[in-house]
Amino acid sequence: MVNNKIVVIAGEDSGDLHGSKLITQMKNINPNLSFYGIGGDRMVQAGLNKIEHIKNLNVIGLFEVLKHYPRIKRIFNKTVQFINKLKPDKVILIDYPGFNIRLAKKMKKLGVPVSYFILPQVWAWNSSRAKDLQQACKQLVSIIPFEKKWFNDRQIDVHFVGHPLISILKQKFDSDFLHKRYNINQDKKIVALLPGSRTSEVKKHWPIFLKTIRAFNASSKHKIQPVLIQAPNIKIKNIPEGLIVVDKNHYEALSCADAAIVCSGTATLETALLNCPMVVCYKLSSLTWFFAKKMSLVKHLSLVNLITEKEAVKELLQKNMTATNIINEINYLFSNEGKSAWAKNYNLLIEKMKSETKNPYHNAAKHILQ
Repeated sequence: MVNNKIVVIAGEDSGDLHGSKLITQMKNINPNLSFYGIGGDRMVQAGLNKIEHIKNLNVIGLFEVLKHYPRIKRIFNKTVQFINKLKPDKVILIDYPGFNIRLAKKMKKLGVPVSYFILPQVWAWNSSRAKDLQQACKQLVSIIPFEKKWFNDRQIDVHFVGHPLISILKQKFDSDFLHKRYNINQDKKIVALLPGSRTSEVKKHWPIFLKTIRAFNASSKHKIQPVLIQAPNIKIKNIPEGLIVVDKNHYEALSCADAAIVCSGTATLETALLNCPMVVCYKLSSLTWFFAKKMSLVKHLSLVNLITEKEAVKELLQKNMTATNIINEINYLFSNEGKSAWAKNYNLLIEKMKSETKNPYHNAAKHILQ
């Protein structure tokens, strides 16, 4: 390192989490490093000098991005100008492909080395972007078990460090945490609600979640206690009476749940590794969904299903994301048949991920700084 200055760019909540852990490990290796870039509260707490907050970038969907394009373009230009002036030793990009792949190409022209950590899911759609990554980036660092082979089959070098979430298996949680704190009756089933980590996701999902909650007790033999697991940077205002809101201790809360309704994303893998049965839901605008279906190269959306290579968890997407369908699936998960099926799928997931290394963030930091 010449200047001991590194720029880190994340664009969403999961990237903020990964970025904060990576920064911490890099500082452990070299305490003289200083970090700049785009992140959320966790990255700032880890030591990032923020030039923009992820809440100003956190949108998803083709047409949703177009709607906010002027703001995103302004942030992109501001970021390029900042990097050009700072002259960092390298730029680390974390997921968020629409923004970051363009930025990687720009950095290539400016002669700034790029390390891409948490790779875009080019195996899922628009696989031509794999060549863009190869040409624009000095290092590609993967956390998904099957990615290394996928890239290697295309003569693209990828360094696999293991999936950080595997550490969940080593942690111990109090399965009565929610019952004790909120005095929940033992005869009630706890259903965790994870509507998303982006405002745009919550706007589409939360009304359906609410409809599901209202209909559940009327249509099911099971009585439930809904618990909202609220993502950082998200504040949901329409909270009905009797619904528990958890802003912290997310893993503790999920470990208590009998089932979960989860917006597709990193949360599906977190929920699964905590051995919580779930139904995965997702809804986009009609036009975005139309194009997404046309471009998709995979059968499944959730990481759990992609890693296990089967429908280990039910995916209720777009028009299939209805209160009736969600209730039917949750009731199935409560049944003996559902519990048995989930136990087998959970074991398969662990089997697929068990060869992971002990500290993926340290491995990534060490590789990036070499």
